[in-house]
Amino acid sequence: MTNSATDVPEVSNTVLNVLRRGDVATTLSIRLVRTPEIVFLARAAGFDSVFVDLEHSTITDDATSHINMTALAAGITPLIHVRSAYSESIGASLDGGALGIIVPHVDSVQDATAAVKAARYAPRGERGISSALPFFDFRTVSSNAATAAVDAATLVIAMVESQAALDRIDEIVAVDGIDMLLIGANDLTADIGVPGEHGSEKAWAAYRRVIGAAEAAGKFAGIGGVPIEGGVLRDAIQAGMKFVSAGPEIRHLGRAITAWNDQLRNGI
Repeated sequence: MTNSATDVPEVSNTVLNVLRRGDVATTLSIRLVRTPEIVFLARAAGFDSVFVDLEHSTITDDATSHINMTALAAGITPLIHVRSAYSESIGASLDGGALGIIVPHVDSVQDATAAVKAARYAPRGERGISSALPFFDFRTVSSNAATAAVDAATLVIAMVESQAALDRIDEIVAVDGIDMLLIGANDLTADIGVPGEHGSEKAWAAYRRVIGAAEAAGKFAGIGGVPIEGGVLRDAIQAGMKFVSAGPEIRHLGRAITAWNDQLRNGI
Protein backbone atom coordinates (compact mmCIF):
# COMPACT_ATOMS: atom_id res chain seq x y z
CA MET A 1 0.00 0.00 0.00
CA THR A 2 1.00 3.64 -0.29
CA ASN A 3 0.89 6.21 2.47
CA SER A 4 -0.95 9.07 0.75
CA ALA A 5 0.30 11.61 3.25
CA THR A 6 3.93 11.10 2.33
CA ASP A 7 3.64 9.10 -0.91
CA VAL A 8 6.10 6.62 0.57
CA PRO A 9 5.18 3.00 -0.15
CA GLU A 10 4.78 0.69 2.81
CA VAL A 11 4.88 -3.08 2.65
CA SER A 12 3.87 -4.97 5.78
CA ASN A 13 5.11 -8.46 6.56
CA THR A 14 3.03 -10.06 9.33
CA VAL A 15 5.71 -12.63 10.16
CA LEU A 16 8.37 -9.96 10.58
CA ASN A 17 6.03 -7.93 12.78
CA VAL A 18 5.36 -10.95 15.01
CA LEU A 19 9.02 -11.88 15.26
CA ARG A 20 10.11 -8.35 16.09
CA ARG A 21 7.60 -8.31 18.96
CA GLY A 22 9.34 -11.38 20.33
CA ASP A 23 6.39 -13.67 19.67
CA VAL A 24 6.23 -16.99 17.79
CA ALA A 25 5.10 -16.87 14.16
CA THR A 26 3.38 -19.86 12.54
CA THR A 27 3.12 -20.90 8.93
CA LEU A 28 1.16 -23.52 6.99
CA SER A 29 2.73 -25.35 4.06
CA ILE A 30 0.68 -25.75 0.89
CA ARG A 31 1.31 -28.81 -1.28
CA LEU A 32 -2.11 -29.99 -2.43
CA VAL A 33 -4.64 -27.15 -2.59
CA ARG A 34 -4.18 -25.00 -5.67
CA THR A 35 -6.87 -22.41 -5.07
CA PRO A 36 -6.90 -19.31 -2.82
CA GLU A 37 -9.49 -20.69 -0.38
CA ILE A 38 -6.66 -22.32 1.58
CA VAL A 39 -5.45 -18.85 2.57
CA PHE A 40 -8.72 -18.01 4.31
CA LEU A 41 -8.74 -21.37 6.10
CA ALA A 42 -5.21 -20.65 7.34
CA ARG A 43 -6.15 -17.16 8.47
CA ALA A 44 -9.26 -18.44 10.26
CA ALA A 45 -7.04 -20.95 12.07
CA GLY A 46 -4.80 -18.13 13.27
CA PHE A 47 -1.73 -18.67 11.08
CA ASP A 48 0.58 -15.73 10.41
CA SER A 49 1.75 -17.10 7.08
CA VAL A 50 1.34 -19.64 4.32
CA PHE A 51 3.96 -20.94 1.94
CA VAL A 52 3.65 -22.82 -1.30
CA ASP A 53 6.06 -25.75 -1.23
CA LEU A 54 7.54 -25.85 -4.72
CA GLU A 55 10.24 -28.32 -3.67
CA HIS A 56 7.71 -31.05 -2.87
CA SER A 57 4.76 -30.28 -5.15
CA THR A 58 3.76 -29.67 -8.75
CA ILE A 59 1.82 -26.47 -8.10
CA THR A 60 2.12 -24.10 -11.05
CA ASP A 61 3.45 -20.55 -11.10
CA ASP A 62 -0.02 -19.18 -11.82
CA ALA A 63 -1.63 -20.99 -8.89
CA THR A 64 1.23 -19.91 -6.65
CA SER A 65 0.78 -16.26 -7.56
CA HIS A 66 -2.98 -16.44 -6.94
CA ILE A 67 -2.34 -17.85 -3.48
CA ASN A 68 0.31 -15.20 -2.78
CA MET A 69 -1.88 -12.29 -3.79
CA THR A 70 -4.80 -13.65 -1.78
CA ALA A 71 -2.54 -13.86 1.27
CA LEU A 72 -1.46 -10.25 0.77
CA ALA A 73 -5.10 -9.16 0.66
CA ALA A 74 -5.92 -11.32 3.69
CA GLY A 75 -3.14 -9.77 5.77
CA ILE A 76 -1.00 -12.85 6.26
CA THR A 77 2.49 -13.36 4.86
CA PRO A 78 2.91 -15.32 1.63
CA LEU A 79 6.22 -17.17 1.35
CA ILE A 80 7.65 -19.56 -1.23
CA HIS A 81 9.58 -22.74 -0.49
CA VAL A 82 11.77 -22.64 -3.60
CA ARG A 83 13.45 -25.64 -5.16
CA SER A 84 17.00 -24.46 -4.47
CA ALA A 85 19.11 -21.37 -3.89
CA TYR A 86 19.90 -21.45 -7.59
CA SER A 87 16.32 -21.71 -8.87
CA GLU A 88 15.61 -19.47 -11.84
CA SER A 89 12.04 -18.94 -10.60
CA ILE A 90 12.94 -17.04 -7.40
CA GLY A 91 12.54 -13.59 -8.93
CA ALA A 92 9.26 -14.46 -10.60
CA SER A 93 7.89 -16.00 -7.40
CA LEU A 94 8.66 -12.84 -5.46
CA ASP A 95 7.28 -10.56 -8.16
CA GLY A 96 4.17 -12.75 -8.09
CA GLY A 97 3.41 -11.64 -4.53
CA ALA A 98 5.63 -13.60 -2.16
CA LEU A 99 7.24 -11.71 0.72
CA GLY A 100 10.10 -14.11 1.14
CA ILE A 101 11.71 -17.38 0.21
CA ILE A 102 12.43 -20.53 2.20
CA VAL A 103 15.55 -22.05 0.68
CA PRO A 104 16.21 -25.79 1.13
CA HIS A 105 19.62 -27.40 1.58
CA VAL A 106 21.68 -24.31 2.35
CA ASP A 107 24.91 -26.13 3.11
CA SER A 108 27.46 -23.39 2.47
CA VAL A 109 28.14 -19.68 2.31
CA GLN A 110 27.93 -20.01 -1.47
CA ASP A 111 24.36 -21.36 -1.20
CA ALA A 112 23.34 -18.58 1.18
CA THR A 113 24.91 -15.92 -1.01
CA ALA A 114 23.16 -17.26 -4.11
CA ALA A 115 19.79 -17.07 -2.35
CA VAL A 116 20.40 -13.49 -1.25
CA LYS A 117 21.50 -12.47 -4.75
CA ALA A 118 18.32 -13.89 -6.25
CA ALA A 119 15.92 -12.49 -3.66
CA ARG A 120 17.28 -9.04 -2.87
CA TYR A 121 17.69 -5.89 -4.90
CA ALA A 122 21.03 -4.17 -5.38
CA PRO A 123 23.36 -3.52 -3.69
CA ARG A 124 22.98 -6.76 -1.70
CA GLY A 125 21.43 -8.75 -4.51
CA GLU A 126 20.69 -9.00 -8.19
CA ARG A 127 16.89 -9.22 -8.23
CA GLY A 128 15.47 -7.62 -11.35
CA ILE A 129 13.30 -4.54 -10.96
CA SER A 130 9.69 -4.75 -12.10
CA SER A 131 7.67 -1.63 -12.88
CA ALA A 132 4.45 -2.96 -11.31
CA LEU A 133 4.12 -5.17 -8.26
CA PRO A 134 1.13 -6.60 -6.34
CA PHE A 135 2.42 -5.10 -3.08
CA PHE A 136 1.34 -1.68 -4.41
CA ASP A 137 -1.84 -2.86 -6.18
CA PHE A 138 0.18 -2.71 -9.41
CA ARG A 139 0.37 1.06 -9.22
CA THR A 140 3.46 2.81 -10.52
CA VAL A 141 5.88 3.61 -7.71
CA SER A 142 9.37 5.06 -8.15
CA SER A 143 11.98 2.33 -8.42
CA ASN A 144 14.04 3.57 -5.48
CA ALA A 145 11.06 3.76 -3.15
CA ALA A 146 9.55 0.46 -4.32
CA THR A 147 12.73 -1.57 -4.09
CA ALA A 148 13.56 -0.19 -0.64
CA ALA A 149 10.09 -0.96 0.71
CA VAL A 150 9.89 -4.45 -0.78
CA ASP A 151 13.42 -5.37 0.22
CA ALA A 152 12.78 -4.34 3.82
CA ALA A 153 9.70 -6.57 3.95
CA THR A 154 11.25 -9.60 2.22
CA LEU A 155 12.46 -12.56 4.27
CA VAL A 156 15.29 -14.81 3.16
CA ILE A 157 15.16 -18.02 5.18
CA ALA A 158 17.97 -20.57 4.96
CA MET A 159 17.05 -24.15 5.76
CA VAL A 160 19.44 -26.22 7.86
CA GLU A 161 19.08 -29.84 6.79
CA SER A 162 22.52 -31.45 7.01
CA GLN A 163 25.67 -31.89 9.05
CA ALA A 164 27.47 -29.82 6.41
CA ALA A 165 25.18 -26.89 7.21
CA LEU A 166 25.76 -27.32 10.95
CA ASP A 167 29.52 -27.33 10.40
CA ARG A 168 29.27 -23.97 8.60
CA ILE A 169 26.34 -22.48 10.48
CA ASP A 170 28.12 -19.38 11.79
CA GLU A 171 29.34 -18.44 8.33
CA ILE A 172 25.94 -19.10 6.73
CA VAL A 173 23.96 -16.99 9.19
CA ALA A 174 26.52 -14.17 8.92
CA VAL A 175 25.73 -13.65 5.22
CA ASP A 176 24.21 -10.19 4.83
CA GLY A 177 20.62 -10.62 3.69
CA ILE A 178 19.89 -13.91 5.47
CA ASP A 179 17.17 -13.30 8.08
CA MET A 180 16.54 -16.72 9.56
CA LEU A 181 17.82 -20.24 9.99
CA LEU A 182 15.02 -22.81 9.64
CA ILE A 183 15.67 -26.38 10.69
CA GLY A 184 14.15 -29.01 8.43
CA ALA A 185 13.97 -31.61 11.16
CA ASN A 186 13.23 -34.66 9.03
CA ASP A 187 16.14 -34.15 6.64
CA LEU A 188 18.47 -32.97 9.39
CA THR A 189 17.87 -35.90 11.74
CA ALA A 190 18.29 -38.31 8.84
CA ASP A 191 21.57 -36.72 7.81
CA ILE A 192 23.05 -36.75 11.31
CA GLY A 193 22.13 -40.40 11.82
CA VAL A 194 19.00 -40.25 13.96
CA PRO A 195 16.18 -40.26 11.39
CA GLY A 196 12.89 -39.14 12.88
CA GLU A 197 14.29 -39.06 16.43
CA HIS A 198 13.37 -35.42 16.93
CA GLY A 199 13.83 -35.52 20.70
CA SER A 200 17.14 -37.38 20.72
CA GLU A 201 20.25 -35.95 22.35
CA LYS A 202 21.93 -35.60 18.97
CA ALA A 203 18.95 -33.74 17.51
CA TRP A 204 18.83 -31.39 20.49
CA ALA A 205 22.51 -30.61 20.13
CA ALA A 206 21.80 -29.57 16.55
CA TYR A 207 18.80 -27.46 17.58
CA ARG A 208 20.82 -25.64 20.21
CA ARG A 209 23.64 -25.06 17.74
CA VAL A 210 21.28 -23.40 15.28
CA ILE A 211 19.52 -21.30 17.93
CA GLY A 212 22.83 -20.13 19.34
CA ALA A 213 24.23 -19.16 15.93
CA ALA A 214 21.07 -17.26 15.00
CA GLU A 215 20.90 -15.39 18.29
CA ALA A 216 24.60 -14.49 18.16
CA ALA A 217 24.07 -13.00 14.68
CA GLY A 218 20.96 -11.09 15.74
CA LYS A 219 18.74 -13.22 13.52
CA PHE A 220 15.86 -15.64 13.99
CA ALA A 221 15.65 -19.42 14.32
CA GLY A 222 12.77 -21.64 13.29
CA ILE A 223 11.84 -25.28 12.88
CA GLY A 224 9.62 -27.48 10.76
CA GLY A 225 8.93 -31.19 10.57
CA VAL A 226 8.54 -31.84 14.31
CA PRO A 227 5.18 -33.34 15.36
CA ILE A 228 3.21 -31.34 17.88
CA GLU A 229 2.64 -34.49 19.94
CA GLY A 230 5.24 -35.50 22.51
CA GLY A 231 6.41 -32.10 23.69
CA VAL A 232 9.54 -31.72 21.55
CA LEU A 233 8.07 -28.84 19.56
CA ARG A 234 6.97 -27.06 22.73
CA ASP A 235 10.46 -27.44 24.19
CA ALA A 236 12.05 -26.22 20.96
CA ILE A 237 9.94 -23.06 21.08
CA GLN A 238 10.89 -22.50 24.71
CA ALA A 239 14.54 -22.95 23.73
CA GLY A 240 14.31 -20.12 21.19
CA MET A 241 12.61 -21.26 17.99
CA LYS A 242 10.52 -18.27 16.90
CA PHE A 243 9.14 -19.49 13.56
CA VAL A 244 7.26 -22.78 13.34
CA SER A 245 6.01 -24.63 10.30
CA ALA A 246 2.89 -26.70 10.91
CA GLY A 247 3.65 -28.89 7.94
CA PRO A 248 1.50 -29.41 4.84
CA GLU A 249 -2.20 -28.77 4.66
CA ILE A 250 -2.75 -32.26 3.25
CA ARG A 251 -1.57 -33.78 6.56
CA HIS A 252 -3.99 -31.68 8.61
CA LEU A 253 -6.88 -32.27 6.24
CA GLY A 254 -6.21 -36.01 6.32
CA ARG A 255 -6.09 -36.11 10.11
CA ALA A 256 -9.28 -34.10 10.46
CA ILE A 257 -11.36 -36.24 8.13
CA THR A 258 -9.89 -39.44 9.61
CA ALA A 259 -10.74 -38.27 13.15
CA TRP A 260 -14.30 -37.44 12.09
CA ASN A 261 -14.82 -40.82 10.47
CA ASP A 262 -13.27 -42.68 13.39
CA GLN A 263 -15.50 -40.81 15.82
CA LEU A 264 -18.56 -41.65 13.80
CA ARG A 265 -17.66 -45.34 13.38
CA ASN A 266 -16.80 -45.73 17.03
CA GLY A 267 -20.04 -44.10 18.04
CA ILE A 268 -22.26 -46.37 15.98
